[in-house]
Amino acid sequence: MINLAVIGLGVWGQRHVRSAQSSGRFNVKMAVDPETERTAPIAKKLGLNLAQSIEEALSDPSIEAVSLATPHTLHTMQIVKAAEAGKHVYSEKPFALNLQDANRAVVAAESAGIQLALGHDQRHYPVIAELKNMIGNGTFGNILHLETNLSHDSIHLLYKNYFDNADVPTQRGWRLREEEAPTGPISQFGIHRVDTFIHLLGEINWVFATGSCQAVNPSFLDTISVTVGFKSGATGYLGNSLATPLNSRLQIFGSEKWAEATGPTTFEAYRECSLINLTVSSKEAHENHSFDIIDSVAQNFSSFADAIEGKSRFIISTDQMIHNIAVVDAIRRSLDTGERVTVSAV
Repeated sequence: MINLAVIGLGVWGQRHVRSAQSSGRFNVKMAVDPETERTAPIAKKLGLNLAQSIEEALSDPSIEAVSLATPHTLHTMQIVKAAEAGKHVYSEKPFALNLQDANRAVVAAESAGIQLALGHDQRHYPVIAELKNMIGNGTFGNILHLETNLSHDSIHLLYKNYFDNADVPTQRGWRLREEEAPTGPISQFGIHRVDTFIHLLGEINWVFATGSCQAVNPSFLDTISVTVGFKSGATGYLGNSLATPLNSRLQIFGSEKWAEATGPTTFEAYRECSLINLTVSSKEAHENHSFDIIDSVAQNFSSFADAIEGKSRFIISTDQMIHNIAVVDAIRRSLDTGERVTVSAV
């Protein structure tokens, strides 16, 4: 068992605790959160020691790894600090908000000889594994196009309250600051499907992005449409909104077959596994499949543990981690310029 400290005890930090423990690979010994008045009862219920600063976890010789469920702007700095302290790091997405910081975090981890893992757990979905196998087996023929939409309004009301100067719960208030989400919904959760694109079809060569500000506030980007070009020659499309009811789908179009994966109808089930159904269609047949809802976060922690113990590499390579941020950087530049942007090399 690997001794773990969870940094940040908000909604998703509590998910880290649950999933790390259920993986059977981690002993969660400590939680860190500066808002002790709010989090002390939570830590007590979870049976965890509570500290106020990450330094307390990093200076504890019994702690072998940390997981970061903290504001986005803190991730790179915290990864560097953890690496300097010799602690393995599991970071929520995005692990950096620009390409320079992504490189900085990876170099710090590699120089210290620690494992860096990211919270892109959708790679573990059974439906994604099936699609990955089908692509590898040539089932689709020549891959022509990949598209997805990942949208929901779980934080829509928070944003509305924020702009209307109403009270916003402290533990989620950081998400509403512009610096924490420079590409709007992409920074919040659409980045998961950027990783899925990379996982399924490889590196992205260019992006063209447009956005709208119609649902929350005239100054706030709530919906994004991104066209991409893969180095393989395939094209792609990503739609992402934080102001519409739940929608989760992914489609692959090939010269021989196409497939569509869709998600559950409730947000509670979506939080566990956002794609669970699969339709595969060709001229000859139309097949429907369904997959179990799994704890993909627990599986991601297991991959992290395997990397720490030298059993296998983490499911996401460091080159892919950096490439993801390079793609998001390009999306931001395309939004700013209104032009198609080439993704910077890793």
